Amino acid sequence: MLLGLVWAGWHLPVFFIPGMDQSGQSLPVYILQVTALSVAMAWLYWHTRGSLLLAVLMHTAINQTKDIVPSKVVDGAGNPWGLSHSPVAWLTVLLLGLNAVYFLARMENDERQARVSSIVQ
Repeated sequence: MLLGLVWAGWHLPVFFIPGMDQSGQSLPVYILQVTALSVAMAWLYWHTRGSLLLAVLMHTAINQTKDIVPSKVVDGAGNPWGLSHSPVAWLTVLLLGLNAVYFLARMENDERQARVSSIVQ
C-alpha cells in the first residue's frame, strides 16, 4: 500500500500540467485507485516469483485501457484537490478496493501457510 502512495506521488506533477492525462482528474480518487492497483500488482509480482516483466505488462495494460471508459470528463473538473463527481471514477475505486482487499487477504493467507509449512518441516 505504501508503494501505491509513492506511485501516486510520482504522478503528482502531471495533475497540474494542462493537457496531460491526469489533468482534470481528482487527485484523492487517483490516490485511492493507484493504491488499490499497487496491491494487485504486488500480488502478481509475488505470485510470479518476482516477474518484473508481468508487473510491467500489467501497468502497460492499465495505461492502454484506462481511456476506454474515461472517468475524468465531468462538468466542473479541473481542481485536482477536489473529489470527483464521476460515478465511473467512484465505481472504479469501489471495484479496485474490493480487489485490493481480496489480494491482501490472499497474501496474508499465503504468508501464514508458508510459516506453518516451514515449522512443520
